[in-house]
Amino acid sequence: MKIGFIGLGIMGKPMVKNLLKANIDVYVNDLNKEAEQEVVSDGAQSVSIEQMAQEVDHIITSLPNGAIVKAVLYSGEDAILKQSEIKVQSVIDTSSLTPNESLEISKVLEKKAVKYIDAPVSGGEPLAITGELSVMIGCDESDLATIQGVLAPISSSVIRVGDVGAGSVVKLANQIIVNTNIAALSEAVVLAKKFDIDLGSMYEAIKGGLAGSSVMDAKFPKMIQEDYRPGGTLNINLKDMKNVSSTADTVGLTLPLSNQVKEIYKSEVAHGNGMNDHSGIIKYFEKINKM
Repeated sequence: MKIGFIGLGIMGKPMVKNLLKANIDVYVNDLNKEAEQEVVSDGAQSVSIEQMAQEVDHIITSLPNGAIVKAVLYSGEDAILKQSEIKVQSVIDTSSLTPNESLEISKVLEKKAVKYIDAPVSGGEPLAITGELSVMIGCDESDLATIQGVLAPISSSVIRVGDVGAGSVVKLANQIIVNTNIAALSEAVVLAKKFDIDLGSMYEAIKGGLAGSSVMDAKFPKMIQEDYRPGGTLNINLKDMKNVSSTADTVGLTLPLSNQVKEIYKSEVAHGNGMNDHSGIIKYFEKINKM
């Protein structure tokens, strides 16, 4: 099996490294040639889009937004579907898109007999590194076993949640839960700081109770250390929360908490903090409380 991988960012690069550890032939392409060379030194092959279309069985994409996914697959000058010879059986898209974008891409690829799988992931950089991502899949049920096999080296779970588009919906639901949790955690930490509570002791005291969560375990230590190097950036999560709002609008849903959290992200990005980890939204709460 030969895998093509497009997008060697915070998430993509460690995913490629885990595929290589599983002795899979991985062909990579990215605008960031430094990132390409890093995974090439681990055993990947750097190829053109034309070569990738001709050589690989499956392509995995990990890209910032739907417009870039479309450009790489069919709308760009050197897109996969514009190549004269296409061996690719399926595109497994781990990017976070809206359901409508996933459905649109699927219909275009279907015309070339290429299957599109929306396969957004959760777990951030730490679980991308350990190969323990959770993947929410939108695909035909008959394709699930093949996709699980392809993604096994990068994931701890690959769950089909419905047909194409369903994976994107579940990822948006996931982002609502994650980002509202981080906002609530930020308020809790600001309150504790105001009363000079030792944050390490606070974490130990509450992490085993009902307030404890994977979000708390991942983000509370970063807030304690004021370490906002990204595992998932404010920019990316603002994009996701915008996708939540736009998707909710298409079906007439009102999501007041999600919209409020989106505005907090937007404020921090506007203040130049877009490349901070999303736990960095605590800075917003510190700012408005003059801390």
